[in-house]
Amino acid sequence: MKKAEYFIKKLRTLIISDKSYLTKKFTKKLNYRPDFKAPKSFNEKVNFRMLRDKNPLHAQFADKIAVRDYISRTIGEEYLVPIIAYYKNVDEINIDKLPERFVLKCSHDSGSSVICRNKAQFDWLKAKNKLALHLIKNLYYITRERHYKNIPAQIICEEYIDLFANKNRKLIPETCRVHCFSGKPVYVEVDYTDKFGTEYINIYDINWQLQPVTFGYPNMLEPVPEPPLFKEMLRLAEILVTPFDYCRADFLISDENTLYFSELTFAPNAGRTVISPLSWDFKLGELWEQRITHSARYSSIESKLATSGVLKKK
Repeated sequence: MKKAEYFIKKLRTLIISDKSYLTKKFTKKLNYRPDFKAPKSFNEKVNFRMLRDKNPLHAQFADKIAVRDYISRTIGEEYLVPIIAYYKNVDEINIDKLPERFVLKCSHDSGSSVICRNKAQFDWLKAKNKLALHLIKNLYYITRERHYKNIPAQIICEEYIDLFANKNRKLIPETCRVHCFSGKPVYVEVDYTDKFGTEYINIYDINWQLQPVTFGYPNMLEPVPEPPLFKEMLRLAEILVTPFDYCRADFLISDENTLYFSELTFAPNAGRTVISPLSWDFKLGELWEQRITHSARYSSIESKLATSGVLKKK
């Protein structure tokens, strides 16, 4: 998205309400008109959350920097991808001082990641322009996800995690997204890419049984073994999602079978996941006993988490 297109979207928020915008996008993408007054499907409930829920934890944990403290204090800092540096703007980045491989991304959005696997072949000018553009963007004006609106924009430089070294890429999960309802993992969305660049998404239950549903991408029908740390990932996800009626906890599993936390997601695909068959959209919606937080103020976010029993003592 170019700068001019972004500013048009920003101006559009002054003219078109969030509800009208989301209704139009939903209907066009999913081919049915949503009911945001009495939501039943999973996608309807995601949109209802975007429109009505003021839970301050959504914003705090969507912040890629702020969420690290929560991860450290709940499951442990060993599950965090190591940080090399933080930057306020692209001009602070000195590529010569960075390792051969690294990842740059913004703290306040999605889709801003820049991966360097070889500095000799790395197009720094292109990466710099991409990051600079993402720094000025506010994701709310693009997707109407309110919990992104007030997150401070910074650049994070992370260590590069090689998921596929010396292994069959087709059989290695790229990202495991654990869909949790009422604090319990239920289904896991797993990304794969083959050597030709074809992308697949498989949906498994907690017993690693492939489910008869697709999330916008085809299933990879070739049998894939359960990752060695699959059950441990489910255990960690359950700890992280304790405070929420629905939350998706995302993880990476490295080549050395080490788990890394990726992110917590509260509005997958901005409430427009193409779920086929459609009955599964409503099946997932039935699992979600939705609770709406009407006030963005708690006496203390810390006390809210402590009440949930997920924080380790300092």
